[in-house]
Amino acid sequence: MLEPLIKNSEAKSTSKPEIEHVENEKQEWKLIGSYLRTRGLKLYAYSSSKDDLEEVKVKYSNTIHLVSDDNGMLKAIDLEAEKAVVCSSDIHFEALNYKSAAKRLMKYKHGLIKELCNLREPGNGISFW
Repeated sequence: MLEPLIKNSEAKSTSKPEIEHVENEKQEWKLIGSYLRTRGLKLYAYSSSKDDLEEVKVKYSNTIHLVSDDNGMLKAIDLEAEKAVVCSSDIHFEALNYKSAAKRLMKYKHGLIKELCNLREPGNGISFW
């Protein structure tokens, strides 16, 4: 009675290439950064390997998180207002529309601007000097 079970388990075993193929298909999602966005501008991604410019789809959340402060009062904050799934190898920047994004990309390619990314990191604040 044990022999058929052993024979079936040997037949169902996977080979190393099959395991590697499954591992390659797995994708991990990691937080690669938080940036401050400018109201009214769209987010674009430039892939230098494909030489392709495309708009990044941003998902908006309608969830409000309530947090109590030191005085015991509830304060409404939204930690997940906007989320975007991006490729970490692409260069991301903001522009008004596709035409202005393409213009900014051409300026970057011709060396007229140093950085294509114009996103601001949180916590830097405004520096006057």
